[in-house]
Amino acid sequence: MEEKNDNEKKYEVDNGAGKPFRSQRDNKEKPNSACNVTSMIIALCAAGWPVDTFSKCSEQPEDLLMRFIYSDAATMQKWKQIDPQGNIPPNQWHAVLAYGTGRFLKSFGYDSAAVTFREQTSVDEIVAVINAGGAAVVSGEFQQDGKPLHHIVAAVGHGEYKGAFYFIIDDPWGNHHTNYKNQNGKGVKLSLADFNSIMKPKTAAKKWAHIIRKFEK
Repeated sequence: MEEKNDNEKKYEVDNGAGKPFRSQRDNKEKPNSACNVTSMIIALCAAGWPVDTFSKCSEQPEDLLMRFIYSDAATMQKWKQIDPQGNIPPNQWHAVLAYGTGRFLKSFGYDSAAVTFREQTSVDEIVAVINAGGAAVVSGEFQQDGKPLHHIVAAVGHGEYKGAFYFIIDDPWGNHHTNYKNQNGKGVKLSLADFNSIMKPKTAAKKWAHIIRKFEK
């Protein structure tokens, strides 16, 4: 039997495989602006963190995280230091989101250093953390109905087919390839070219990213 050419071979690493899809649309807390906390929970889940143990009275962990960010005194102080006028909500500041998520994990007795926000993260660094069993949370400018959609998603995997690299993202708003008509954003493939053009800073080789390390007991 003739072997396939190497550039036709396909490989894939998907830490989100087998994990439930989480949509921000059914969140009780600020669903239209909850892509940040929802993507953070998605990424933690992909990295093996026991996020379902965070739930209380059947509440979603992403709702709990949103409320924690707004109620934790240290997290709110962090927000006031960054944004004294309160122009942007705390969950929408990357530094506050990372800090608040760390405090949230600590409140359940877990390591608060699980999440690290970096303003300059290379594609290779995101791939490396995924290969190590982790995930990343990244922000970008997507499109919906021909208009910019500033949005946050979880990068949970990557792959290559016929020599073309792609990321696998779980998007809590849905599948952007369908103009978000398909509201299931599980396992969406994003080419490297699209990743570079969508993710922020759009003109930079290195991106803003929350690095989520693999859970270890």
